Amino acid sequence: MFEAGLAERVTFKLQDYRDERGSYDRIASIEMFEAVGEQWWPAFFGQIRDRLKPGGAAGVQVITIQDRFFESYRRETDFIQRYVFPGGMLPSPSALRKAAAGAGLGIAGERVFGLDYAETLGLWRERFRAAWPTIQPLGFDERFRRLWEYYLAYCEGGFRSGNIDVRQVVFARA
Repeated sequence: MFEAGLAERVTFKLQDYRDERGSYDRIASIEMFEAVGEQWWPAFFGQIRDRLKPGGAAGVQVITIQDRFFESYRRETDFIQRYVFPGGMLPSPSALRKAAAGAGLGIAGERVFGLDYAETLGLWRERFRAAWPTIQPLGFDERFRRLWEYYLAYCEGGFRSGNIDVRQVVFARA
């Protein structure tokens, strides 16, 4: 960013998304939606709607779970919710559309690429294993190593099976 001469055009804030009050032509959210918790989905999409200028668009990258698994998934706590992202909740594609529509947002475009993500997770797992001798001395124990390897493999399997997917969705005011 600095090398490209863009530093004066970018501002980074450590701030809760619900506290933002600006107006924007474009908004990007990359795998944040899953972590806000289902009770906050209306606030999330309300903020997108309220922050978008007329004619604006919001790109949201989100991991989703198949519609047919959503109801049982939301009733139970899975491995990731217990150990990695407490309070997180994957939406199903229809739950995502419904939450967005509730805030007056429609889908203007969508790209789904779960198998690409599975390949990425496999590469991350290989690189994590190769880097472990330099990671362990930083204070990480064997329990952490096993948990992280399991997390990466668990997610890779979910994407390969199609039970979960990742999608980039462009939302605009309906």
